[in-house]
Amino acid sequence: MKTYILLHGAMRGAWLWEKLTPHLAKGGARVIAYDLPGHGRRVSERHGVNMTAYVDDVLAFLDKNHLSNFVLVGHSMSGIVISRIAEEMPERIKHLVYLAAVVPQDGDALIDLLTQERRETLRKLEGTVTEIYGPPDLLKPLYFTDLEGEEQDYYIKQLTPQPAAIFFEKMSIKRFYNLQTPRTYILGLKDKSIPPPLAKDFAGRLRVTPMEIEAGHDLMVVKPAAVAEILLKLI
Repeated sequence: MKTYILLHGAMRGAWLWEKLTPHLAKGGARVIAYDLPGHGRRVSERHGVNMTAYVDDVLAFLDKNHLSNFVLVGHSMSGIVISRIAEEMPERIKHLVYLAAVVPQDGDALIDLLTQERRETLRKLEGTVTEIYGPPDLLKPLYFTDLEGEEQDYYIKQLTPQPAAIFFEKMSIKRFYNLQTPRTYILGLKDKSIPPPLAKDFAGRLRVTPMEIEAGHDLMVVKPAAVAEILLKLI
């Protein structure tokens, strides 16, 4: 039985995978949708969280549960998390999947991997806030853009304040590009957070041809069957 560990992006939680999980389970997979500290059911744990805290938390979870031979899926910001985890325990990972995710190089912070417009917005906030969140009307143009009305509102309302430190912490990525761990990149052709040209650049860093799905940034919500089909076929 294949094991899939699913790591969400900024402001999100394990709830993000609720539509994808049944498709993977139907395909005979074991699925672990994980809440990073400060997110989902762990929203109260967000004080002092940075990117290293995410990585250390997931590593501790994997060790505690003796998990190995798993497919590790990172959405959006979690492209950094899964890259660092791969450096720490490459022998335990069967496949890495970057789902509309950033792909870091050594010394990158998350802010360095975003579109120019978002970088400029975040730079103005650096050092002035500990959390980043916006009124729903400001979040709608970026997130769950394939959805409308009550369905979009449902997901937007689940978003939680994002610890700001994760955007600015520069990460050491020194061994990742020498690893032989198989990796796949899946992009959304209508993604407004990580637009296709940027996503294709990230896939190029991985030296893979990206898989394309006609969807926005949250592909697992809008096209769960299509995402599951790709994941279930991974060796």
